[in-house]
Amino acid sequence: MLKQTPVTENAEAVLHFLPSEWTTPGDISRITGMAMPCCQLILTQLPMAGLAEDKSGEGNQFRRCEYSR
Repeated sequence: MLKQTPVTENAEAVLHFLPSEWTTPGDISRITGMAMPCCQLILTQLPMAGLAEDKSGEGNQFRRCEYSR
């Protein structure tokens, strides 16, 4: 996702605030001030790009991949 041009500012913000510990889309929504559906969409795309992990595959908990810092 980051290698694609241009990366949206929203995706950059979500990735910036995504910790290496498991967190929920609601937490990221509160931190970034973005709407929950927007955060959920971005968080769903980040694992496909190899930048985050989805704990259960159900979109409930995410964390940053260690190598994407």
